[in-house]
Amino acid sequence: MHGRLFWTLAITFGIALRVIAADPVEADKNPKPNQPNVQGESFTYEENGKVLIAIDATFEANGAHLSAKKIRLNSIDGTVVAEGDVVYTTKNLRIMGEQVMLDPKADLVVAKNVKFGRNPFYFTAEELRLEKGDKTMSGVRLWNNEPQQYGMSLGISEVHFSEKDNWLTFKGVTPRLMGMPFFYLPYYGQDGYRDIPYDLHLDTGSRDVQGRFLRTTTLVRQTDNKSLWYGGLLDYYSRSGFLIGPAVKYDNRKDATAVNKWYGNFQAGFINDRGDLSLEPDAFSRVPGRSRSFATGEISGTTNNGIEIAGQVYATSDPNFVRNFRPHEIENLGIPQATFEALTPMAGGYLSGNLVAKVDNYQDVVQKLPEVRFDLLETPSALNGFNHRNFLTATYLTQRPSESLTLVDFPTETGSNTAWSTARLDAYYGLSYPITVQDYLTFKPVVGVRATDWTSGLNNRGNTSKVMAQAGFDIEGLATGSWDLKSDKWGINGIRHTVRPFIQYRTLPGANQKVGELALSDRNVALSAFREIDLADRPDPAAVTSTQVARIGLRNTLATRDTENGSRELLRFDILKDWSNNDSQLSAAATDVQTHLRLTPANWVTIDYFDRRGKNSSQSIETLQSVAFNSGDYWKATLGLYEQSEANPSKQYWMLGEWRLNSVYTLFLNANYDSLVHAFTSESIGVIQRIGNSWEIEYGFYKRVTIYNDGSLGLSVRVRLFKF
Repeated sequence: MHGRLFWTLAITFGIALRVIAADPVEADKNPKPNQPNVQGESFTYEENGKVLIAIDATFEANGAHLSAKKIRLNSIDGTVVAEGDVVYTTKNLRIMGEQVMLDPKADLVVAKNVKFGRNPFYFTAEELRLEKGDKTMSGVRLWNNEPQQYGMSLGISEVHFSEKDNWLTFKGVTPRLMGMPFFYLPYYGQDGYRDIPYDLHLDTGSRDVQGRFLRTTTLVRQTDNKSLWYGGLLDYYSRSGFLIGPAVKYDNRKDATAVNKWYGNFQAGFINDRGDLSLEPDAFSRVPGRSRSFATGEISGTTNNGIEIAGQVYATSDPNFVRNFRPHEIENLGIPQATFEALTPMAGGYLSGNLVAKVDNYQDVVQKLPEVRFDLLETPSALNGFNHRNFLTATYLTQRPSESLTLVDFPTETGSNTAWSTARLDAYYGLSYPITVQDYLTFKPVVGVRATDWTSGLNNRGNTSKVMAQAGFDIEGLATGSWDLKSDKWGINGIRHTVRPFIQYRTLPGANQKVGELALSDRNVALSAFREIDLADRPDPAAVTSTQVARIGLRNTLATRDTENGSRELLRFDILKDWSNNDSQLSAAATDVQTHLRLTPANWVTIDYFDRRGKNSSQSIETLQSVAFNSGDYWKATLGLYEQSEANPSKQYWMLGEWRLNSVYTLFLNANYDSLVHAFTSESIGVIQRIGNSWEIEYGFYKRVTIYNDGSLGLSVRVRLFKF
């Protein structure tokens, strides 16, 4: 998320106040006028010897040290006044200023025009007053590094902490960047020195489509429930208008007294988009209306009896909403849908419930409303030496046509001419017998049977059942070799080679039943990923049509000794080949052979190559190539090429680079070039400025090209927390 500039500064300020709060006045409560612990270049007395004046002096009492050009000690009222280049030091605090007055009898310290703190944060104040546990500062400025006019600072007209009420207040808060104020808060208060109970995220910049923008998300922690935060979204876009919506967060994972641990958040936004450029057609050639909205949320938790819960929701009025208004959320989002799952241990296995619901009209989602499942993972059975595994699941499935799966494509993908629904009962039971031949070979024969019943088949077919069996094996070998080869230049201190060949094979009698009669609830969306081999791991029994499947592969690793990590990988080479005699979801160009090579000849360079070849083709269908350089603390760069020839052909070059100039500034450069359209689809260059140990500012120029227009050039500024 974006940064929390003001609140991070305020937290730091609160920590500094906590140091002051923990440090009482340490001047002598009963000063002895005839024996002051004071040293100086010269001494004089005033008021008949009742006041001692020391020039270029130091004074010590009860662990506190005071130095100044002039120190005035009054033996009548016990006050100490220091003036000129004053330095007041205790165990926890060091103050520098023009004047400091100590009154032990009144439990009072007053300092004028002071500076205190330590690198990288310093505070200046017109007055610092500590009286009977209460702390007050006026004319406060918090600086990054040494105070300077054009640096970054936080100005506060007054800060007060009440010991009796345990209440901390700020008045007139004004952050400044390069000497210019960019925010104002007239009043802020909180309970004591606890963490700041406000969470403020800011993002500002400019885009061609939406214009200048300021994005904010604000959360307020509740005083009666420290785990609950609520607030809202408030964005302004000069060409589109205001975006508003609620935001809620609950998190008690750090609460030691909480029996059940929960985390959840929800946020939503609505805008009446007055801009014309932002109402561009989406991938389905639809133009969104002016009323646009989105909602995201997630929940996760663990109860004291072991129940685990997880859920997520993402809904949006149109596919372009997040890209237009909240682009930094994209990396956290998936397909628009609502999901919820609960799981608990039961009878040596796991009982789970799963819900998947459709929340829009343009994504391909098979709904589970809901699914209840019991899984017994592979465990020893009553038969000596055998392991068994089983599951039982009941679910209600339904799917309706959408923009991404129109009525024209719907029959091709699902086999149904209309929306379909069915209840499904699915069960599996299997046995395996693991055999280990010393440490170089493992062999595991597998048998099992799976029975599934659907209440409705495709195109108004009635109740349909399918029974499949499986028999096969998993076999894996292991061979290692070591050589005492050394090279200081490449950081090699001995080499170890590990080879792991493996074969998985299954014959599946009955898998070719009911082909074309049952709707597919699981379709292979990720073309680069291999499907599961074992019948018990296949998510959709209707999609299992091959009566024989196999996978053969070889994993190779070359490693060397490493003084820091124990070992370092020099080379990784894996090759995997899938085979099936008939699979309705595998076309002629389906995945058959995958090769992955990763070479790390030195700590500062990594070469990566992935290749996927079609089942009946000798040509590469998909390749991913990259080379990455990393000097450690100073710079890093990555060059890459992605190319694929099926579905939507693509050939993309990219470059990522960062150069750390010093501990504060880092340059970055990102570029993506599409060789099919002969244009850069995105470019950005800018600077990241790190402030202290808590937050950073990123500002730079970016250019993005889409299929709908010729691109946009903008200036972006972001403030975000990167460590706390």
